[in-house]
Amino acid sequence: MAATVIRARNLQFAYDSDHAVLNGLDLEVQAGDFVTLIGANGSGKSTLLNIVLSQLTDYQGDLELFGDNVKQNRHFADIAYISQNSFVAYRNFPTTVREVLQVHLAYLKKQQDIVKCLQEVRLAEHANKRLSELSGGQLQRLALLLALIKEAKLIILDEPTAAIDRNFAREMMQLLRNIADTGNTILLVTHNLADVDGYADYVYELEGGKLKLQTETKTAVQEKVRC
Repeated sequence: MAATVIRARNLQFAYDSDHAVLNGLDLEVQAGDFVTLIGANGSGKSTLLNIVLSQLTDYQGDLELFGDNVKQNRHFADIAYISQNSFVAYRNFPTTVREVLQVHLAYLKKQQDIVKCLQEVRLAEHANKRLSELSGGQLQRLALLLALIKEAKLIILDEPTAAIDRNFAREMMQLLRNIADTGNTILLVTHNLADVDGYADYVYELEGGKLKLQTETKTAVQEKVRC
């Protein structure tokens, strides 16, 4: 039986007394699962991510990561977060892809073959390019590579395909599928189920701060569940 990576029990959060966002949320994500999180704006997706990432701590209920209370911060090193704008703020820096990896590896005190690392995400031919020369999809693949080098057990992605074309989106999804197949866990927020069709295992839909639906991705696509 797979270990539970995320477990929420009666999770509640309100930004103020008139704005409750999570209303007794219960959900579980198992190790090796590729889970897509959907829901309308205001359904609680971003709030849940922020609690998992320890950005919000003033909540009620319980949230466990890898069996430990998230507030204990025992698993910070096991999590990687990739937003839809990863590296955008650094695009004007005179930094190459190779240099980014060198700094990242040095910080983690690791020694790895940079070219082989880049080959994993099809960026080897761009090793000497500056970040400003990369497309949105290439920047996302670089962010994913850093998560792999970190050996993150849980990779959280917030709209990673929002600013990239369909071809890059498919490449990104296949990379994520491959990662999940090695036992790592993927939690991805999207507004487009077509992107994850054939790649993600499950769809979790939030509504009104609760889990409205939990089903296999193929079922959600067939039933045309709206994001």
